[in-house]
Order: sequence, then C-alpha cells, then structure tokens
Amino acid sequence: MFFGVVHLVGCAFFIFKYMERKEITALFIGNRDCYFIKEEYIEQAIIAAIHMGIRIFLNGGMGHFDETCAKVLHKMKKRYPNIKSILVTAYRNPRTPYIDLFDEIIYPFEEQQETYFFHKRAIPERNKIMVEWSSVAVSYVYRAGGAANTLSYAKEKGLKIISLL
Repeated sequence: MFFGVVHLVGCAFFIFKYMERKEITALFIGNRDCYFIKEEYIEQAIIAAIHMGIRIFLNGGMGHFDETCAKVLHKMKKRYPNIKSILVTAYRNPRTPYIDLFDEIIYPFEEQQETYFFHKRAIPERNKIMVEWSSVAVSYVYRAGGAANTLSYAKEKGLKIISLL
C-alpha cells in the first residue's frame, strides 16, 4: 500500500524479482470505457485465476476497466492476503487517481535508451511487456483498439484467457 507515496520500481528489478514467476502472474486487458462491467464478474474471474495459481496481477491503470479491477482486487486482499496488485505504468509519473490501490508501481522503460515519456508508443509497448510477463489474461474487450490488439497478442503468446464477455 502506498499511502500517497509513489514508488517506482525499474524494469530490471521487476524482471529479477518476478519474471521467473510468470506462471503466477496475470494481467487485466479491457477497453478503457467499460462502464457496465459488474464487479462480481471481475471477482469471479480473479478467483478463477487464483485457483489457476495466480498470485500477481498486473494492471495498466488506463481507464474504467482497470480501475474497477484494481478496486475489486484491493477488496479481495482481505480474503486472499497473498495476492499482489501491481500498476505497470506507461509513463514515469503516473496520473492514475486510484494509485493507492496498488502494492507496487513498475515503470518498465527505466532501462531503455530511447525515452518513452509522453510518447504515443509507450502504452502499446507497456501492454506487450505485461503480456510477456504473464501466463493468464483477464479480459473484457468488446471493440477494436489497443485492448483488442493486446488481447490478440496475448492469444498469440499462448496466455490462458479468462474472458468476461
């Protein structure tokens, strides 16, 4: 829990600490404007992921779906204290209003030579990284766009998909 303090962990640290734990890591993939998703469906999907051995949940923090997933996961930590919620931010200074819901914040471009700060390519690149760090995806994708591209990449990489549609 952050309590208002932003703590960024660089990509190399994350890879060292979690990459060998890909089998226990999942990510959330959803269109940013998912206003009608019910929290109980997300909770059921998270429980299914936990039963698959998932303990680490990656979240991009970019819209209503991500916010709802972060809130649900935060509430579930009382029943499942061994789960971890991680914001993987596309930008060095995240502006996610619900940042206190995460256990850690990862900025995956810390080690990059090229600057991704405020670069349009940062979000899809961050999404690809989250897919590569995960074995399961919880998805709510109902239209074309970045989330659909990320879901397609997750399927291509062989992630198990828990679809909320």
